[in-house]
Amino acid sequence: MGVYIQPTSWLEFVGVTQDSRGFFNHHVATAPPYQNIWDIREAYVKLGNSSEGWIDFVAGRQMLSFGDERVIGPSDWLNMGRTFDTVRVDLHHPGVNVSIFAASVIDAIDGQIDHHIEGNNIYGIYSGFSHLIPHATVEPYLLWRVAPGNVALPETAGHGHLSEVTGGARLAGMLHGDFDYDVEMNTQTGSLGHYSIDAWAGHWNAGYIFNHSHTQPRVFAEYNYASGTKNPNGNTWGTHDQIYPSSHDKMDFADQFGWRNIRDIRAGVDEKAGKQWTFTEMFEDVWLATKNDAVYASSGAISIAAHPGATSSHLGAELDLIAEYKQNRHVSYGFGFCHLFTGQYLNQAAPGKDYNYPFTYVTYVF
Repeated sequence: MGVYIQPTSWLEFVGVTQDSRGFFNHHVATAPPYQNIWDIREAYVKLGNSSEGWIDFVAGRQMLSFGDERVIGPSDWLNMGRTFDTVRVDLHHPGVNVSIFAASVIDAIDGQIDHHIEGNNIYGIYSGFSHLIPHATVEPYLLWRVAPGNVALPETAGHGHLSEVTGGARLAGMLHGDFDYDVEMNTQTGSLGHYSIDAWAGHWNAGYIFNHSHTQPRVFAEYNYASGTKNPNGNTWGTHDQIYPSSHDKMDFADQFGWRNIRDIRAGVDEKAGKQWTFTEMFEDVWLATKNDAVYASSGAISIAAHPGATSSHLGAELDLIAEYKQNRHVSYGFGFCHLFTGQYLNQAAPGKDYNYPFTYVTYVF
């Protein structure tokens, strides 16, 4: 529930509270990110106007969303999502958007008013240019992330103080109205405890729409890569930091893997059946970038410790079947089924067992 007060075109006050609870639950802990009872979702003041003028200023607690949210996003498929305490300046002009911000992610704790961890900060410039390349958007970004050494965050794995610089860019657009593409790459340097950081990651997606077909199918192929640490006993930390993404459907649709120490090949097709139905079928194959590093969950935390003795780096293959029905401009329904066939690595490093992910949802847009 939220309140938005805008006394003038250049001044806005926002306050949002959220109550997230899990019902009929016997399998996961009643704690963030599954449960967080009545907490502050957003609370900020905005000076300026995003659609008028060329600058606006935001201070307070808010959601951050940049680009495809592969690096920074609210992660709305979690029960409670992600917000930041932030100070932010946005510069905008036709075809140009530049955000300059300093932020600290909220550390959610059920039963109390949430706060950020002191010293766990991210500073950045994220820009977007829509006139540099015809029918495309170019989004360069530069991020500096620091975290204290006395807090064991999933990204630092308890190795000490983090000072990490991420430089990257996203390029997404259309060619001739039928061919679309989305490419994002970044590289990371800096230090983590006694390690020197040398990591990188990439996302490459290309699709083709058969506009003259009745169902207008779009076939697509995708490859995702994120480096891992090849020698944990050395002085180089090579595990890519996925930072704060909206991680749903960024690797596998069942959300079992993160953008860290991974190779992911994906292909599929989207079809339309009339004006209301959309169907998607996808298949993907997932591998570790190196067996000397861990398997990371979609949250970025370690889900299975490194198992260098495994004879294969194959995590598994996944089949995704998804359908969506749009009743009208307000209401849509979605449902589907995903099945992960465990690969040889999971069978050796853990009690390998296939994973089923059935889901359904209803969305109402006001």
